[in-house]
Amino acid sequence: MTTPLLAQKINSPADIAPQDVHDGIANILALPEGHTRDVMLGSVLTGLLLRGPRLKEVEAAVRAATALDRSGWDFHQPPAGMRFVGYTGSGKKTFKTINLSSAAALVAATGGAHVAKLGSRSASSKTGSRDFIDLVGATSDVVPHQEMVDITAEVGFGFFSIENRVPEFDRRYGGRFQAVHALSLAFPALLSPVTCSAYVYGLSHPAVGASARLLSRLGLPDVTVINSSVGQAVQVDELIPGSTVRVCRVNVGDEAAAFGDAVRRSAASMPQDLMSVAQYEDPRENVTAAVRVLAGRATGGARNAVALNAALLMVISEAVPTIQAGVDKALELIDAGAALDTLRHFVRLTGGAPRRLHSLLAPVTRSAVLVSPGIKEVAPC
Repeated sequence: MTTPLLAQKINSPADIAPQDVHDGIANILALPEGHTRDVMLGSVLTGLLLRGPRLKEVEAAVRAATALDRSGWDFHQPPAGMRFVGYTGSGKKTFKTINLSSAAALVAATGGAHVAKLGSRSASSKTGSRDFIDLVGATSDVVPHQEMVDITAEVGFGFFSIENRVPEFDRRYGGRFQAVHALSLAFPALLSPVTCSAYVYGLSHPAVGASARLLSRLGLPDVTVINSSVGQAVQVDELIPGSTVRVCRVNVGDEAAAFGDAVRRSAASMPQDLMSVAQYEDPRENVTAAVRVLAGRATGGARNAVALNAALLMVISEAVPTIQAGVDKALELIDAGAALDTLRHFVRLTGGAPRRLHSLLAPVTRSAVLVSPGIKEVAPC
């Protein structure tokens, strides 16, 4: 199939054969760098999302995108019998938040989970998970993946950068796309260098069911996709208390409907406080806000938001039996400042600088912004 023909078929209501989608995406990615390739790629990726999305079509697009780099991937295994949970998000949020997911992962680790946090530097927000790791003083760059697996086993938390996982794809894609599209339904969750028993994927789009089923088709054994929205336009790839929360878990091909209901009930029981989770203009302030939650120094909605996301991770990791039990345990850990000790331990094991973490807790004056233009995207998420 030629590239123009795929673009034309996107506008037709008829199904597109998966092989045609795969070949069309591959042809677009093979075009010379320039305006034509960017426009064609953006049109097709957006069109595939708006068409349904239709799982076979999007699966073919994802397989074509990963084909550029997949042969060079390595995978590391956790210790026998240990349940690692991979945790990442799509980014491209229309409401920018502080580093809720990184803080939640650390609280969950303190509560008995083993979380492999997958991330990159900021793409559409001020601080991505990689920025968080850098600003707290850890040195993930020089830690080999297998050593990070060992750290995760010991501490319950590890950070695995996915920035260099798809260099060939990113050369064609990075820095050009700011909105959610078809690849956002799955791509970042597939880039883990460590094999995990389960995955939690945050999606800045309501299609959590399509995303979970797609990731299941692509080989993830137990995957939970989450989304929160406020009104019609605001989409977030984390659980936000008091918002409209969407959750879909697919475990070995079976969808767990009751699980999503339990998460929604917990989210609805908490008051909405968007100002407390809104990102700041200064990246350091974003990280500081998350660290203050870990230290037990935050009492507003940020505390609840971190606890709710941590509870989800603890249930998926089988550290607690129910979402409510997870919320109760997370709030207890947060109020005791126990998760800050986990972060200190992680920083030390990576050979980092604990004094940088300590400096974040010095008193500062903050000025939050509800919506930020972000910065140019540089990572595949």
